[in-house]
Amino acid sequence: MARALLVSGFDIRDVPLPDDAEVLLPPLPLPAHDDFKEQIQRALDEPLEGLPLGKRVKSTSKVTIVLDDFVLPVPLALNDARRAMLEAVLESLTHFQVKAANVTALVATGLARQWRPAELTEFLGPRSTSMINVRSHDAESTTELSRIADEPEGPVELSKHVVETDLVIHLSVVSMPLAAGTFSLVQGTAGYRTARVLNSPKLFDDDKPLTTGSKWHAAHTRIGALLTKKVQVLQVAAVLNNELWTSSIASLLQSDAGLSRPLQMWNALPGAVRHRAARVMRASYGPIAALAGPTHAVAPRALELFLRQHEVQAKGGEADVLLFGLPDLGPYSVGTAQNPVLVANLALGYVSNLFTRAPLIREGGVIVFLNPLSPAFDARAHRPHLDFYEKVLRVEREAQAIHERYEPYLASRPELVADYQRRYAFHGAHPLVAWYQCAPARRRTSRIIVAGGDPRACARLGFMGASDLDDAMRKAKEALAMDSPFVRVLELPPPFFVRV
Repeated sequence: MARALLVSGFDIRDVPLPDDAEVLLPPLPLPAHDDFKEQIQRALDEPLEGLPLGKRVKSTSKVTIVLDDFVLPVPLALNDARRAMLEAVLESLTHFQVKAANVTALVATGLARQWRPAELTEFLGPRSTSMINVRSHDAESTTELSRIADEPEGPVELSKHVVETDLVIHLSVVSMPLAAGTFSLVQGTAGYRTARVLNSPKLFDDDKPLTTGSKWHAAHTRIGALLTKKVQVLQVAAVLNNELWTSSIASLLQSDAGLSRPLQMWNALPGAVRHRAARVMRASYGPIAALAGPTHAVAPRALELFLRQHEVQAKGGEADVLLFGLPDLGPYSVGTAQNPVLVANLALGYVSNLFTRAPLIREGGVIVFLNPLSPAFDARAHRPHLDFYEKVLRVEREAQAIHERYEPYLASRPELVADYQRRYAFHGAHPLVAWYQCAPARRRTSRIIVAGGDPRACARLGFMGASDLDDAMRKAKEALAMDSPFVRVLELPPPFFVRV
């Protein structure tokens, strides 16, 4: 009988599978660069296209360095590529005699929470954060936004730091296909009124939201084109390998070895201890490429290298059942904890869409995932998620209705706006956007079954609960009216994309 190691919250489980199940594993990691900073400086001097950095600036130039948000990759890397990228850029600007007072570093946080100064120093190092002004984007500050266009859906407003400047240097860590271009630059620096349009439910009408060319991607790319007409943008992109674990830990996670003694000991630890350990855990991701130049030159090359590392080929077509486990660790729980809304977003907005061609699951198929789905919320960081869970999902689950009826209220509540701007909380609209991203998977499937999930949380989210994986598979077969459905299993983490 086939077996797989699946994560459920902070548990690691050895689960039996049907003999004909297709088990997909992450690709083997490619070797990382030994001296990544040197690679970045070389890329700045020898871009793929256009002028090198030295010919783009002078001593009086005003420069904004935009860094992709630290929410990806998950978990945080022990040596974050953005730190070396920022150091290399600052050293180059100093060499070209650009005044430090004219340089701003902006973390493109979008509607996610802003980072505390201590966190920025931890991520980027004291040297960089003491040299220049490093700040997080504020999507609600009218004095921090600049309008670049007026459209029927609403104004196009981006941070004034990326509009009212001589040069934008975008430090991009390509974490998914659509992040190879200007997507994360626009998503992370848009004002809320623009973000409302860029994340509206109608942009999730297609079944491929995380692929290039999707409606969601196209909307951001169009705004990126408007920005590049107003200001020159130099993109510096890093492509990481998928070496999540050290070799010693990776050897313990071989699915053919079953649940080893150390993993059994891990499962026996108290939940609070494992949660604490997971929060401080750092990944071994390393950069395999450094690219620089205009976005239209960097994006295709970055996408090619990303897929070389992160794409696997499926043997079968679209599956009847998609099965995976979810850790209680995601993009929006860095420094805090998961909650049911974020678990749904991770399962349906991200993992279920980890494909590059055809969807992982057929129309009317069933998604089964393992997670405790604990109905707990960080009262400070995730207050909007709690309100959305308790007050909105109780009466409405359809994305378009939520967008029209409830988003204006949650997004504009004074206490939630104040929490976002001053108390390092998520924006009031963040949980709603996270829910909109679930729409393609919810629309495509006939059932979403959570093995081991809290029954009340399952009912609130519109999922079907199951006591364990055997119970979940039995319910999936009943829903499909099939005795032997085609089951596709994703062994995560690290995440990877599938070519179906």
